[in-house]
Amino acid sequence: MLAISARIELAAKDVAAYIAAAQKIIEPTHAEPGCLLYSFAIDVNHSNVFWITEQWQDESDLWAHLGMPHIVEFLTFCETVEITDMNVIKFEVSAAGPLELPES
Repeated sequence: MLAISARIELAAKDVAAYIAAAQKIIEPTHAEPGCLLYSFAIDVNHSNVFWITEQWQDESDLWAHLGMPHIVEFLTFCETVEITDMNVIKFEVSAAGPLELPES
């Protein structure tokens, strides 16, 4: 399994347009083969910072996703907004399971 964690910081003027564009790609991405999780979130401390969390069955599913028409269109849109900072990390996960919190 692959996990992606992305932090995207935008100029405040572009936040509304980015949200509208992101909303269009979530449902079709969920329907893609190998998509286990695909989510956008707004940082609670910084309204112009977005977190994207993804989980893919394998590398080929991720690469197929990046070539999907709705993603190509979204990435083209992203070239029109002012991204002031971006950090994207890919993790290769060998095992996953629930986190059990210690009893207090």
